[in-house]
Amino acid sequence: RKQMSYDEFYSRDLHQRIVAAKRKNGSNAKILAGASGTWQYNYDPAKIEEYDLYGIVEGDLGGIGPEMDGTGGRFFDALINGEMETANPFKKREFKVEIKEFARDGRKYHGRFIHCWDQPSVDEIPNIINPSMHGQVEVMRGCGRGCKFCDVTLRPLRYYPVEKVQKEIEINMKYGGLKNAWVHSDDIFVYGLNPRTTKNMQPNREAIEELFKGIMATGVEHTNPTHGTLAGAIADERLVPNVSKIIKASPSNHIGIQCGFETGSIRLIGKYADRKLAPYQPAEWHWVVKNAVKTLNENYWVPAFTIIMGLNNDETPEDSWETIRLIHELENEQPDSKFTVTPLTFVPIGLLENSAFFDIGNSIDAPKLGVMYKTWQHNFKHGIQKFMRKVGRENPIKNLFFAALARSLGGVPLGAMERYARKKGLEHERVIETIKAKYW
Repeated sequence: RKQMSYDEFYSRDLHQRIVAAKRKNGSNAKILAGASGTWQYNYDPAKIEEYDLYGIVEGDLGGIGPEMDGTGGRFFDALINGEMETANPFKKREFKVEIKEFARDGRKYHGRFIHCWDQPSVDEIPNIINPSMHGQVEVMRGCGRGCKFCDVTLRPLRYYPVEKVQKEIEINMKYGGLKNAWVHSDDIFVYGLNPRTTKNMQPNREAIEELFKGIMATGVEHTNPTHGTLAGAIADERLVPNVSKIIKASPSNHIGIQCGFETGSIRLIGKYADRKLAPYQPAEWHWVVKNAVKTLNENYWVPAFTIIMGLNNDETPEDSWETIRLIHELENEQPDSKFTVTPLTFVPIGLLENSAFFDIGNSIDAPKLGVMYKTWQHNFKHGIQKFMRKVGRENPIKNLFFAALARSLGGVPLGAMERYARKKGLEHERVIETIKAKYW
């Protein structure tokens, strides 16, 4: 691999300095890695050996580790007492230890994965004490939708009371000078409901409205949620319009939200994410997508879609073409619609953690290349060229400059994929030409 991301470069540099200091001092310290990126050690287990990692910590421990009189203290006691040395899958204990073996390039690697069973209550999750990045504040944990490819659904739902959210926003405003609140959840339209008792995941509109009223009462100038489902956005026809009024959405104040488009395939969405559509059925997926885009756009929301390529290594050519066609239908039926689409590769987490990663370098067939090509063509033609400069909240001159820059460079990935198709052969070229002829 020729390229390395900044995150990987920074992480490698940090670990190398830790290992060097440990060797210099003859230390027997145990090095642990944790937080949201730990799944990547399953993908590249050689890093476990390179970074001299004693263990990889998974679960919610990262948020409560500093509370030494609680789970954090018990974790370090168990670590010091050697309780992490062995794995006993038959013994129920607070910290589950799993020794994984990986075969890569003719070598075997081993890693100790430590999972914290404890799920902290809202009262146990400490408030932030310093400004958060980009003004992000949590409002809930868990999801309840049950998508098989996501591990958030395995965590219990917990909702932050409005007062807790307000206190964190005030920290950002007072000490960070921030005027916005980036509201984090894994589905904002689930906030306040109990999926076990609420019929068909019907949103709790009153709770969501009270949440955003409380957020705006802090004096922030702008707020938007990080994530939300398309079904949740239209399950209550008054929800998005009412929230839009509360947060003052307008032509000069667009609201961004990331939504899981996942796939255009009705077969795949029904097999791996049927509750993502609740209260609707998998057969209605295309209708849900189209109506959600319409509702969100009419109220000045711009969804940023993500799709999963090679979902559980089960995506057929017809599944890929169904995704391409759905994006094209949205463009044709709603020519003024505003949305972006970003393709991601399948990562085996959640209920599919024992599946294999989708190896895009070796497993991308012609239709999957077509999905990538269509998503970028949409982003270039409909996003960058049509509405990018219209939705920014910053200096309009700066918005115009970056939009012009994006237009000048936006065609580069399309050209790269066309060259790749020519290199791969006739089948890949035909897919690109079909998209140009029928789905442009």
